[in-house]
Amino acid sequence: MKFIFEGRMPQYLTAKDMILQILGDITTDGATYRAMEFDGSAVHQLNIDERMTLTNMAVEAGGMNGIIPVDEITQQYLAQREIWDYDVFESDADAKYHSVYEYNVETMEPVVAKPHSPDNSDLVRNVAGTKLTKCYIGSCTGGKFTDFYNAAKILQGKSVKVPTFAVPASTEVARRLRKESINGQTIEEILLEAGCVIAPSSCAACLGGPADTIGRSVDKDVVISTTNRNFPGRMGSKKSEVYLASTLTVAASAVTGVITDPREVL
Repeated sequence: MKFIFEGRMPQYLTAKDMILQILGDITTDGATYRAMEFDGSAVHQLNIDERMTLTNMAVEAGGMNGIIPVDEITQQYLAQREIWDYDVFESDADAKYHSVYEYNVETMEPVVAKPHSPDNSDLVRNVAGTKLTKCYIGSCTGGKFTDFYNAAKILQGKSVKVPTFAVPASTEVARRLRKESINGQTIEEILLEAGCVIAPSSCAACLGGPADTIGRSVDKDVVISTTNRNFPGRMGSKKSEVYLASTLTVAASAVTGVITDPREVL
């Protein structure tokens, strides 16, 4: 299956919006036992962090793998890590696909997955105003450095109105939060001053866990999260509701206390 995204990425749109749109279109079993290839000018504008969001969530559609053609950004990423010995695989020019989906990112809007499935997608503006009890930024699809950088752009100089948890996806990400800065403040400082709770890098509440897991949902919680699944009980209590969204949408919602379209604060 091939998914082509063309156009220039708007500042309010991320790879999470793109993959949630796909899931809404093909459902959680729409790519079962198939490969999902992502291509187009918009995909090749994404950095590696963002591309990982697309490929990591292929499994949410039942896909066996998610792939993006190698380009200069891929090669630069590998070179920075002194990885030189690798093979490049490309799709044949006359390859036949099960199906092809085409999108224009310039006309897309921020997307959310409503409870209780990643394919229960809707536009953020259609659920705007939904009261929240918790916000969560983390996981392999929402806890990378770019995710926290995007969150910090919104959170700098503001305070969160609901408990907001930040869980780096790796120790490398955690180190970069302490090192990289925006307007003279490190990302970590911005998150802490805004009132976020920063946890050690882990999967944490993405997979629920025991009662003392950081950010875990409890009964009657209404959570907006950058994680990848929102099935009943996935983040903890089966009596909670979890909305999936981009880091921009989660950060915007954190400062208002209700689900908020990031275009309102950017």
